[in-house]
Amino acid sequence: MNRTHLASWAILVALAAAGCERAGTPEAFPQAAADGWLAAFNSGDTTGLALMYSDDAEVLPPDEPIVSGHAAIEEFWKSYDPGQVRIAVSEVETRRLGDYWFREGTYSAIIPEEGEPRIGKFIELWVKSGGAWLLYRHMWSPNAPPPAELPASAPG
Repeated sequence: MNRTHLASWAILVALAAAGCERAGTPEAFPQAAADGWLAAFNSGDTTGLALMYSDDAEVLPPDEPIVSGHAAIEEFWKSYDPGQVRIAVSEVETRRLGDYWFREGTYSAIIPEEGEPRIGKFIELWVKSGGAWLLYRHMWSPNAPPPAELPASAPG
């Protein structure tokens, strides 16, 4: 191999290595933001909850109209009595979608007067705004309760 050929290969290898350094490791899901939301909810911090949403965020609760904007989102969460209800999240899957992070999973909500936890599923769309990851869309729904036992039918 001549020196010119060897120099060309060396330049290509150097450029490829520089490109790999610039690409770096893909950004991981902002778990600290999701953990912050959960901590704010479980501690009853409705102002903190509202601050976890982007300016153009929407909350899509089950069986209720869409809630938009920080003030409306804060009022909405006050009605849910956070701090009394405890939420735990499990079986979470995250996926990067362009400028957004998509997150879906299951939750259990412990409501003291009910005894048994409510189990459900959720979907979140997170967006980076002003250097912070915030909720852009938030939707959840509880699973249907198990059917009541049917009485034994009388012989016909």
